[in-house]
Parts: sequence; structure tokens; C-alpha cells
Amino acid sequence: MKLLSSLSLLLGAAVASPFHVARDNATDTFYLKTSGAENPDHNDLYVYGYHTGAGLNDAVLTPDPETASTAFLNGTSVQFAYNNPFPWGLLPVGVTNYAAWQFVQINAGDGAEGFFVDSTGLQWSEQNGFGGWLVCDWYHNAPQLFYIYRYYTAKYPVSCSEVKLQTVSTA
Repeated sequence: MKLLSSLSLLLGAAVASPFHVARDNATDTFYLKTSGAENPDHNDLYVYGYHTGAGLNDAVLTPDPETASTAFLNGTSVQFAYNNPFPWGLLPVGVTNYAAWQFVQINAGDGAEGFFVDSTGLQWSEQNGFGGWLVCDWYHNAPQLFYIYRYYTAKYPVSCSEVKLQTVSTA
């Protein structure tokens, strides 16, 4: 009997889990699209998740809007609509290696907080060290999205460009 009670509590907790995101209104969905790069090949690219493991994706870019991942703001988190019962959040990886730029991932879970959209596009909290967006031709055979850590002076490889991330409505 205790086993059944424990299982029903566990099932109830799973159903009430905060990982379930209900979306009724798709009019506030958008794509993230690059602009403002010195390298013209890094402009007009759309963000999508490149699978790297269970629940893990690197944020990479494509010129094909059909491949782009649909995003939305959930409070101050950017999440992606991947048609499953849990959120996939934009996650700028924390600085742990004294690097001047860091990976951006789209992973299972809520993602980071502190995102907002202003006249220049998608921004993240400066208190987290955000200094802008960077696109580099990297190791997934596709341009990859990074964020600039504002507290270090960066010398980028020639395959990198600073960019803006514009929100483009999917409606």
C-alpha cells in the first residue's frame, strides 16, 4: 500500500511539474536572426538547436528559415517550441575558463533569465557579463552562436563576427 501511495504522489508531482509549458497564443513567437556583421556571410542567419546529447543543443545558425527554431519569451527566459511537454531554454554558458566569449546552448529546461528585446534586438543581462553576440564558423560545420563576455578584451579568430540578434515574428 505504501508503494502505491508513493507512486501516486510521484505521478502527481510529475504531472504538476514546472517543466510543462502550455502555449495558447502563438502570435508572440519569433525567430532569432543575425544582422550587423562585418562578414556578410554571418548576416541573415537563423538560430536553431544542433543536437549534442540528451537534452542538449548548441545554438547554431542557418540561412534557411524553415530550419530555424521558433522562440518565445517566457518572462525573461527565451524558450523554444520543440513540440514536446517540457521547455527548451536559451542558455548562455557561464564563464568558467576565463574566456572572452562563451557557448550558447538550447537545452531542456527553462534556460537562463535576464533576456529582453530592445531596439537593437535580443539582449541579456549585463550583470551576467553579457557584452553582445558573436558568430563563428566553428566545429559543427555551421556558424555557431556565442556571447561575448564583457569583462575581457577579445581578439577574435577571423572566422568570427559580432552580430545583433533580431526577433522576426513567425506570424
